[in-house]
Amino acid sequence: MFTSTRHKYCEGFFASQNVNTYFLGINLAVAKVKQELSHEGSNTLDEINAFDLAETTTAYIGQINMIKASSFCGPNSLIWGLDVCKTEKKVDDWNIINKIHKNSNIKIYSLDSLVSAFKELTGSGEERHFPFLSGSPVPCAKKIITKEGENIVYAALALGIPKNRNYSACLLMENVGTIPLDIEDIQSYKKNIIEKLINSVIAIGENQKIKYKKIFIDLNELKIEKGEIGCSLIAAPYFSLAKDAVPIYLKQSCNGYLDFTPVISKNLFLG
Repeated sequence: MFTSTRHKYCEGFFASQNVNTYFLGINLAVAKVKQELSHEGSNTLDEINAFDLAETTTAYIGQINMIKASSFCGPNSLIWGLDVCKTEKKVDDWNIINKIHKNSNIKIYSLDSLVSAFKELTGSGEERHFPFLSGSPVPCAKKIITKEGENIVYAALALGIPKNRNYSACLLMENVGTIPLDIEDIQSYKKNIIEKLINSVIAIGENQKIKYKKIFIDLNELKIEKGEIGCSLIAAPYFSLAKDAVPIYLKQSCNGYLDFTPVISKNLFLG
């Protein structure tokens, strides 16, 4: 079964459980905080604060014990927002979406709809739908960077879908970094990052002798001012689905949530 042991909470997937199918949630986020907890010799507390905020900025994945895992999503998996709970496709910012990539037969798509679908499942920091059980261990494909201002931090992600998913794993390629503030054409700079991501999926495919038919891509960035610390986070959980979320899975769509009572509403959370 693909369900967790809880009705209202998703749980991290572990192979030792009596579960043979798991989900992958796609999540990338950028966040920043005022540099108020740093002191001579250490920025650690502000970095933790920025990371903690990033866990709530897109999909709510807060209060978990995040376990760093590798970036392969195998034949027994379903990708949230792609295989189930599909959402509408978004605008192409780089003029490469829904096109065949140069020198290959791979079609390029936006990850934005997959990110939105996973956010609808877990909810946000203010209104949580089916979040992860607080304090539970959750394996994630993960990359993180924290930086002081002034600069731009970004989180970029590519998801490669192989031609034969019954045999080969889907591949996540994560990239976090900074963009200089003096870049005149930031759109071209970001497009170059995306092209490198696409090429990295192709390169891994060549290493593993795997052919990919689709690559999904996305990039988020955020300007960090002086006196701030920013965090770029990619954390894609491998998880089991909350039991009460199964009707959404059966409906196959997240466009317009089914009737349910949030685990924590905005008013309750804000007191």
